[in-house]
Amino acid sequence: MRRSDDSTGRESLRFILIAALIALAAAGGMVVFLEVQSAAEALIWPESPPIPFFALLLTTAGGLLVGLCLHHFGDHVLLLQQSLAAFRKTGRFEPRHLPAGLLAIYLSLIFGASLGPEVAAIDMGGSTGTLAGDRLQSRVRTLSIAGIIGALAGFAIYLQITKTAGGALYPLPPMGEFLPLYLLYAAVLGLAGAAAGVLFVAAYHFFSRLLSPLAGRHLILGVAGGVGLGIAGTIFPLVLFSGQNEFKTVLETGAAAGAVVLLLLAAAKIFASTWCMATLFKGGPIFPLIFAGGTLGLAVNALFPAVPLAVAVPAVMAGMIVCVLKMPAAVIPIVAVIFLQWEILIVVAIAALAGYYATRSVMMFPPEGEGAGK
Repeated sequence: MRRSDDSTGRESLRFILIAALIALAAAGGMVVFLEVQSAAEALIWPESPPIPFFALLLTTAGGLLVGLCLHHFGDHVLLLQQSLAAFRKTGRFEPRHLPAGLLAIYLSLIFGASLGPEVAAIDMGGSTGTLAGDRLQSRVRTLSIAGIIGALAGFAIYLQITKTAGGALYPLPPMGEFLPLYLLYAAVLGLAGAAAGVLFVAAYHFFSRLLSPLAGRHLILGVAGGVGLGIAGTIFPLVLFSGQNEFKTVLETGAAAGAVVLLLLAAAKIFASTWCMATLFKGGPIFPLIFAGGTLGLAVNALFPAVPLAVAVPAVMAGMIVCVLKMPAAVIPIVAVIFLQWEILIVVAIAALAGYYATRSVMMFPPEGEGAGK
């Protein structure tokens, strides 16, 4: 009996060690991916455009390159919600698609797609875990989850490089004395953010239907995606890229810009991101939603100064993100962590729950066929 127990213990320890190594490898891979992405962006995009319509030229070239990549290697990169739904159903990723998929995501991001790198983290970590599980012929789902956790940890480690001296990714002024009225503000602003999330979903559906005759024509879709993104980026340069760094600029200059400009900027981000998703740029929606929701929160504060920034920004942001992702248990800690002001946690929770229950029937992808490709 003791020999059996010892054998089981050794197997459990071996599995834990393997899972930890997979997580560590995925974390390191994600940090390298983000560093290489950042270096390429700095090389391609000068601080001052050297010629007129430079952004339009670059995004169009990027769309063409992504189209060529998908034309030659196939389009196997799902959107974030689709990828997670497919994993819930099958319990695995497809490692053979990872190199071409990462290339498509990388090209999309460095050429200014209004999308985030979280899809790269999910695919990289999940595929690493699936590959290990296939080799071991055991616990593929569990090892895939370990890889995803590791890649997301690598993402978090990289974000520490860009944090402010105070520790927050996006610092806000202190809330001051917490008033019970702020709870009502949180609920109302969560609904306002959810309404913006409904616009995000509706825009994606509209663009997808508009472009459906071009399905499978990767080169045409790539050029169309790049031209549309370039036009938006020429008018509002801050809508280019994920919004991770651009939202810091909005926080610093938003008060001077005024409510109207902030509302237009948020709308432009929504349309730019959903246009990218509906064409064939690859990436995730989380940082674009953070940017758009946070910008709308700044507009609320500009229109109603009695609502503190530390209430308006995270509440609208939480309501918008939860409307699109439908995962309040994930949205609440994400929003709380990026601000690192724990007094806003109750505000974020109320806003997220209000936005979630008000828009439960609003789905970017129907439950049936969520895992299918576009």
